[in-house]
Amino acid sequence: MLEKLRSFGLTKYEVDVYLSLIRLGSADANAIASASGVPLGRMYSILNTLHEKKIIRLQETRPRKFASVEPGTALKYLLDAQRFKLQQASLELSETAKELENELLGIKKSPLEKQFWTAALGSEETRDLIIEQINQVNEEMCLTIGYPEFSKYLPSGNEEKNDTKKALLRALERGVKFRMLIDRSINYPDMPKDETVKSIFKYLSKSLQCRAINFTSTLFDIIDDDRINLKISSPVKKEELFAIVHVRDKQLAAEMKKHFEDMWKKAEPLIV
Repeated sequence: MLEKLRSFGLTKYEVDVYLSLIRLGSADANAIASASGVPLGRMYSILNTLHEKKIIRLQETRPRKFASVEPGTALKYLLDAQRFKLQQASLELSETAKELENELLGIKKSPLEKQFWTAALGSEETRDLIIEQINQVNEEMCLTIGYPEFSKYLPSGNEEKNDTKKALLRALERGVKFRMLIDRSINYPDMPKDETVKSIFKYLSKSLQCRAINFTSTLFDIIDDDRINLKISSPVKKEELFAIVHVRDKQLAAEMKKHFEDMWKKAEPLIV
């Protein structure tokens, strides 16, 4: 019980005083000190703190007398106070995270980066990798978008996909250029009916360009001409994106960029 009360933000002495007051009913500082074992020199400071936390009441007599607030009400006050602290801490951490992100992004990278690759499996990991790449792109991201991962780039109102939408909008706001080749198998005339898609498509002819084409090869993305995503559909369910292989290799990125440019020339402008 002692540790449980301390988890609500009370010190050991505060717990001892509160429990003693529950047993005593009401008492002055001397009686509480005697019952709780808390030094009398600390008593008034502790009683004032407990009164501020609304878990004891005081009677303005000589000497002052104190009584505990009913446990259910007292715990409600303590819980509310802890929730407020957590909310404030969360806000402070969010602000710190934003500042730290900018500082970390400002660290200069070695120009002689070695080849590196990694893979993401399953819907959650692939979505996280997509968001990471959108957050990291500086100048241009070229995308080939097929049915499996379409909702990850142009998400619906589904709450879990909002992070992808936010990442896209942030990148578009900061002037990143996006060129999207969209598979004709997607019913793109219906896209503008989606409010989320509207928020992205308002950048058409600005930072965003879209064209339609029939895909016959593996889908891929090119990020800043030095990284690529190879997107692998599920062999069982065509509508699911099974994995993404992310590769950092300028030479391979250059080859894939040439392939993208050839497809871009053949594709038709997306009219919405």
